[in-house]
Amino acid sequence: MPTAAEIRDTIDKNFAAYMVELEQCAAIWEKKPEGAAEGEAAWCAREVAEHIAGAGPFFGAGIAAAIGVGGPTPSRMSFPTQAEAVAGTKDAQGQLMAVVTQVTDDQMGMEVDHPRLGKQTLGGILGIVAYHLTDHAGQLKTLRGG
Repeated sequence: MPTAAEIRDTIDKNFAAYMVELEQCAAIWEKKPEGAAEGEAAWCAREVAEHIAGAGPFFGAGIAAAIGVGGPTPSRMSFPTQAEAVAGTKDAQGQLMAVVTQVTDDQMGMEVDHPRLGKQTLGGILGIVAYHLTDHAGQLKTLRGG
């Protein structure tokens, strides 16, 4: 299992990679993928951005509750424009990382019964956060035709 510092570094790197993709999406903001995609695979760039920005406070609140600190309040995000998404996503990620920076190595193995993810370790949830960013960065890249 990675240390708390290592997972924070991975989340930061994956967020930076996600933002590179998001910052290139203005021209395809409402473009849906071609073909018969379903669920998240059918989302346009705007929907991906709203999802990722909403995930920051969502995961932050859950992690905060697990480690006994104050955290953000999850809410639905709405970004009519890509520029609003860039600013809003940076803010949401800041809310998440304000909590993640408080996670210690001793807490990484702590069991958490997550309402959507089931029983996980805290380190496992942080790994999901890191992967989530990479997964949706790839989705934006595909939407752009990259």
